Amino acid sequence: MWEKFKNADDMREMLVKALAVLIILAIVFLSMDVFTQSRDGRRQIADSDGGTETSLAVMLSDIKGAGEVNVMVEESNDGEVKGVIVTASGAGNPVVRNNLTNAVAAIYDIPTSNVMVFEKENGGK
Repeated sequence: MWEKFKNADDMREMLVKALAVLIILAIVFLSMDVFTQSRDGRRQIADSDGGTETSLAVMLSDIKGAGEVNVMVEESNDGEVKGVIVTASGAGNPVVRNNLTNAVAAIYDIPTSNVMVFEKENGGK
């Protein structure tokens, strides 16, 4: 009985079609993964308790002259970053302000016009 199925043209055709469907499904799933990533392969991961903002503030405070830093990240409904506000005690210095702006724009792959950096009142004191 197995020989009958093995040699049947209908069975071969059905196997070829099943294989084609599996290949198409694999391509669709791989494409979905590629389209959910940013251009450089990183994914934006943000949690609801502000962990991303805290991590960003810590990293930005390491920039020379930045001093104490606070960050607010605004996201769209699908989780993409739309804009960022940074307050830093050293942001009165134009070089520091530019460095902070460029760092945030690079991290989130957003235009610098979507990043606002302000000096903290009284230099953060």
